Amino acid sequence: MYDTALNDQFPRGAQAYAAYVDGSLGNQPNYAYIVTAFPTAQHLSIALFAADNADVLDVEPGAANPSDVPAWYARQVKRGIARPVVYANVSTMNASILPVLSQAGIPRANVRLWTAHYDVGEHICGPGTCGSLTMNADGTQWTPTALGLVLDQSLLLDNFFTNNPAVTTEAELQSGQLNPGKSAVTAIAVPPGTAHHIAFGADNSVKGLPPAQLRVAIFDTTWHITKSLLVESGKGLAVIPFPDPSKTGVISVVRTDAGAVSVGYVVY
Repeated sequence: MYDTALNDQFPRGAQAYAAYVDGSLGNQPNYAYIVTAFPTAQHLSIALFAADNADVLDVEPGAANPSDVPAWYARQVKRGIARPVVYANVSTMNASILPVLSQAGIPRANVRLWTAHYDVGEHICGPGTCGSLTMNADGTQWTPTALGLVLDQSLLLDNFFTNNPAVTTEAELQSGQLNPGKSAVTAIAVPPGTAHHIAFGADNSVKGLPPAQLRVAIFDTTWHITKSLLVESGKGLAVIPFPDPSKTGVISVVRTDAGAVSVGYVVY
């Protein structure tokens, strides 16, 4: 699995990719990018901050704290994520994360541990490998310079993306295509609290057409309207964050262009 904050560093052909739902470094948030760019791979969403929902909570300086883990974990399980993932360097995982999980009564089988441990080669941390973790991790990010790029590479257990049958199944990523045609309307229902953004992508350059233009209205007890959103293939995804993710339930999108350009969307 590869992860990076810089979209142009992702190589093609990997089994899995991870990227961020928040942050401001490089191309963050860039989770929607990996879903669009690598549709047949496994995808892992990472939250730097405990207020945000994702598959992974990133625990490190400048991001989440070990004490944030129990409440964040409970919220992810409640919204349907099976075996939420906690990421930390191996020393933090061993000294801080494991005790917090134990004190919170979170069973080891119900959480995935993703460690960072560099300079000792490709491995998954555990007593029988590097010896730096008192129990076996589910995956380890073992280099930050994979392929000579600004790119993290991780080795994962074969069952990393397998749900624990004792826990509810993982929430499905919601994606689709807008209705074509002038003034066409697409209504998108969003279970409150399950996502933070909607992103749009177009194929106008392939067809030699101008960018798509949309009116996007997000409802969370009141309407928040973006009157003119340009979606242009050469500029990547056009992303709109939800003003209040916990209450967002409906997104209404109206084509304000000729409606000839195909536009896909992803809610994440």
